[in-house]
Amino acid sequence: MAIMTGGQAMVESLKAQGVDTVFGIISIHTLDLYDALFDSQDSLRFIGGRQELGCGFMADGYARATGKPGVLLTSTGPGAADSVGAVGEAYFSSSPLLEITTNIEQEFLNEGKLVTHETNDQLGMFSSITDWNAMIDQVESIPDHLMEAFQRFKTRRPRPIELEIPTDLLGKQAEVEVLGPRDIEPPQGDRAMVERALDAILKAKRPVIFVGEEVQTLGGTDEVIRLAEMLGAPVVTGDGAKGAFPEDHPLSLGQSLGKRIWGDNPVQEWLGTCDVAVVLGSALNYRTTSGVGMKLPKTIIHVLLDGDIIGKNYETAIPIQGESRAVVRQWLDAIGSKDVDKGGDFKAEVSRVKHEIYDGLKDQWGNELKIFEAVREVTPRETIFSLDPTIAASKASRCLPIYGPRTFMHPHGWAGLGFAFPAGLGAKAGMPERPVVCVTGDGGFQYNFQELATAAQYGIHPVVLMFNDNAWGVLKKYQNDRFGNGRNFATELVNPDFVKIFESYGFEGTKVSTLSELSKGLENAISSGRTHLVEVQIPDGIGAFV
Repeated sequence: MAIMTGGQAMVESLKAQGVDTVFGIISIHTLDLYDALFDSQDSLRFIGGRQELGCGFMADGYARATGKPGVLLTSTGPGAADSVGAVGEAYFSSSPLLEITTNIEQEFLNEGKLVTHETNDQLGMFSSITDWNAMIDQVESIPDHLMEAFQRFKTRRPRPIELEIPTDLLGKQAEVEVLGPRDIEPPQGDRAMVERALDAILKAKRPVIFVGEEVQTLGGTDEVIRLAEMLGAPVVTGDGAKGAFPEDHPLSLGQSLGKRIWGDNPVQEWLGTCDVAVVLGSALNYRTTSGVGMKLPKTIIHVLLDGDIIGKNYETAIPIQGESRAVVRQWLDAIGSKDVDKGGDFKAEVSRVKHEIYDGLKDQWGNELKIFEAVREVTPRETIFSLDPTIAASKASRCLPIYGPRTFMHPHGWAGLGFAFPAGLGAKAGMPERPVVCVTGDGGFQYNFQELATAAQYGIHPVVLMFNDNAWGVLKKYQNDRFGNGRNFATELVNPDFVKIFESYGFEGTKVSTLSELSKGLENAISSGRTHLVEVQIPDGIGAFV
């Protein structure tokens, strides 16, 4: 044990859990914590943002790109409240984010005296968007709370955790024992259910594997590839799992997304013609599955860490609560060297469906397909894409091939704007050797474009690919479709000169108006190794861009 302040205990406990990067904004309530960070700058990197929403998205992007929990530091009241949008996104997108925030001094808690930044119920403010949150009431228990948080990240469905500590405890000294991480085996499925599921898989003639967000976050791509290749079974990825199975693999049928903003997708009907669906790590969110009429076969094997979600939107024949990678390993061990391939006819059918999906994209989104195929041609295979919920991003979800896990990030949970750029900063901070391209719109970028200052200060350099239609493009289209042309209201935008804004921070920007200019501009931006804007002018919408 050693005598430490609360701030020192927090910093040393984070380091003991393997944390190497934290994001946040300093406050009068967190000065003692930052004084402790000062002494650990060689082993714990701090990246300070300009607004807590952006900092939260940075921590989320770091988590999604690295597979390690992202850590966010905020302060009492308004600082904590400004992060809520990012924490909610991480919760519903299943991303491991740890927020450490202060509260008012212990003597004022629950007194209602309206001291600086006092919140009526700060824990309650976060309770609906966290897997667990708690107040730390003594310096000695800081390591226990940190260890509990990181254990939960390893054993439960990835979701945010919020820990808060009265500001006066950060400067208070106590004897503290810093605790390191525990070796924890990922939760396997119940053996009887796993065996029952395997029996159904082996008896099936036309099984399909549906991969979800937990595989993206927790890993398991290699195991899914092995299982798919053993069976000769196709793989479809749900929202939030694009890239968790390589889309250039012969057995990949791409994303399940269709209807609404995602266009017609033949795979949504075809899934229902299979005899078994093996759903791995997907919550099967209503918005992108049953809510748009996606079909699934009668026999569904659903593997998910959160058993309460299983069966919410589709009746499940074989529910298995456990980590998908661990369960697939159980199946692989049981199969061993047995020949379980479903045969050439099924593979030929999968190939036909794959071509049908691609031909459908060419017919309905010909220009958009050309755009994102051009983007893919000039971006290295390992490029990480971070996207906002824009028209361009909805097209990219189906038109941009992605080849590996954790290389396609978007706010598929709450679907709120402003995610792409700060999340891209977090991803680049965590994976500095990889190119990061932020796909955004003119409106969404302005939610958090103040974080250009963060990029400049800390030398973090993603590329911004902005599609500029001077409007809230998604909503403008909805207005036109619902009320007719000429009845647009509140969807037009007056924008600044984005190139000049980038230049004011010492960066560069390029405006492009043709596909060839886009390709060249993006290739140059990536090769520069600097933060660079490629602003795509689409006054008539992305579908008219050639």
